[in-house]
Amino acid sequence: MKIRMLIAISGTIDGQEWPAIGGTIEVADHVGADMIVNRFAEVDGTVETAAVNPVKETAAKPAAKTRKA
Repeated sequence: MKIRMLIAISGTIDGQEWPAIGGTIEVADHVGADMIVNRFAEVDGTVETAAVNPVKETAAKPAAKTRKA
């Protein structure tokens, strides 16, 4: 997953320096998802993944209750 950094992080990931704010980097999907959830980064471009854009599900409406006579 390609992400764009929203904050500065010191150090390296997989032997590569973290980019500056606004810079992009390719990371594993689970790393990118964690970075996005914690607001350290955002998805770069129009890439959509299930981790970033989960499917919105709604529960079925409950059955109407009727009184027994």
